Amino acid sequence: MLLDEIKSVLSFAAFKPEADDASVSWNQRFEGRKTLLLNVGRNQTSWRGLNKKGRFEEGGMMDGEFADIAPQRADEWRMLADGGWCVVSVNNRFIMSLENNMMRGENCVNLLRTNPRAVLGPKFDRGKRYAICHHPESSASVLLACEESMVKVTEDVLKTIGIRPGRVCCGLFALNEYAVHQLYVEQRSVQPNMILISACEGSIAVLVQQDGQWKELRCRSGLGPDAVETSLQIISPLIQKVPQGSPVYFISDGQDAKFRADLFVHLQRIGATDLTQEDLLWRIIGSH
Repeated sequence: MLLDEIKSVLSFAAFKPEADDASVSWNQRFEGRKTLLLNVGRNQTSWRGLNKKGRFEEGGMMDGEFADIAPQRADEWRMLADGGWCVVSVNNRFIMSLENNMMRGENCVNLLRTNPRAVLGPKFDRGKRYAICHHPESSASVLLACEESMVKVTEDVLKTIGIRPGRVCCGLFALNEYAVHQLYVEQRSVQPNMILISACEGSIAVLVQQDGQWKELRCRSGLGPDAVETSLQIISPLIQKVPQGSPVYFISDGQDAKFRADLFVHLQRIGATDLTQEDLLWRIIGSH
């Protein structure tokens, strides 16, 4: 046994998950290490550091193309990340769709990452990366499909400045998945008819449940922070599909605070419940 291997066993490092093991949650992979959290929008990037104790450090935000921002912030970002490891939330060029009778099981999520054709069958598109969120009590699933080329460009930009992307996710999908878990698993408070509205960095998704079944999902990415009216045009017809008085849930995060506030003014009029919490997106991508 080599000396490095002996040290690894004695320090218990040999029993810790590998840094690039995407099947393990972010906080387990990097326990006791600093990591960088990036939130990449169409024309804006924000970032936070996660220190060795799992607490947020001060971050920042910068307007412009990600490929232009990254070299300018390279030194700062490397200081925030032991070994250069980061998790990236992308918020453009993706679609969320409602599917039925998709493969399930403990290995499904990992298989979707490594061999998506085995999970998706004829729905598989070579130019996409996928994630999935299942209805806990029915055969429906929300499927995320993100443009592979956009993800690859983001990863390549980071690698050129010495930053290593350990996970790439979609902010809107992460918020939607978190809300589903909270409502269906943690709180067990979902009514047979309800609406779940998710918003992140100018992208929006509206999920409709009727009689305990997910029936419809509308998603638009890259609308921009000024698209409140466009968002309402998406939301309003779907609200009409559930009985009056059915719960409406809203979850949102990102740098578009004005968009969230303006949109929720309208949603409050129909009694919407805001599930948003401070630093929610950072907490989700920095722990799951």
